[in-house]
Amino acid sequence: MPIIDFRYRPSTRESLDSFINHPVYSEYMKVTPFASKQARSLEDCVEELHRLDIVKAVYTGRDCSGNYAFPDSNNLVLDCMRKHPDLFIGFYGFDPHRKMDALRGFRTAVTRDGMRGASIEPCMAGLRADHARYYPLYAACCEMDVPVIVTAGLAPHMPTISLDPMDPRYIDNVARDFPELRILISHGGYPWIIEAMAVAQRNRNVYLDFSTCLGKPLANVLIEAAGSSLSDKVVFASANPFVDVSRAVEAFAGLPFAPDIRERIAYSNGCAFLGL
Repeated sequence: MPIIDFRYRPSTRESLDSFINHPVYSEYMKVTPFASKQARSLEDCVEELHRLDIVKAVYTGRDCSGNYAFPDSNNLVLDCMRKHPDLFIGFYGFDPHRKMDALRGFRTAVTRDGMRGASIEPCMAGLRADHARYYPLYAACCEMDVPVIVTAGLAPHMPTISLDPMDPRYIDNVARDFPELRILISHGGYPWIIEAMAVAQRNRNVYLDFSTCLGKPLANVLIEAAGSSLSDKVVFASANPFVDVSRAVEAFAGLPFAPDIRERIAYSNGCAFLGL
């Protein structure tokens, strides 16, 4: 069965270092073994994806340079896209603090470089998803018919980051203001899983993934809904390299989905979200 992975960053040295050395992950690196994770070549990563029948890997860029003295990762995304254009789908990391420079960069990334949407991180930007600085981006996405992925479900070891900007009610405001904008809430919106599900149910173009949710409180409610009332709104995402993609695929195979629903989550829903 073909799979589209909606949250994949390769386990290359450059990719791992973009997390290990980022100030926002400093506490996470102290209390977890992530910093000792073994790097792999891009070709090894690609071979693994092919072996797992992952036909598209969505690589989301990150730009928090307005708040942190650290470069964005959009160049890493572009590099993978250029080396394996049939496999990697890039989303431009958008920093609202960079204002028009960020918007111009996004338009160029889509029209010239072939990126397929925008990636935002309200918590790391310190601006909730319905802040005015994001609205020019949402309008541009609608004009160019490309979606936006909203990073949710922060790692537990980020004590300096406020969760409030990621509250799904702010995404609900965006979805109502831009009803044609396709929005993906990552990590099931954790810890607001129920609220994120409600936002997806009441807005036609809001989707969810459940990456990193398995085993967390209320994850069973999201999995149950993915097999029934939200079967057309949930997509597969591994969260590699934080969760090894092979483990994520294995865990997905063990979930109690009917074959037709499993196919939707693995592939068809993702095609609809991406406009393929």
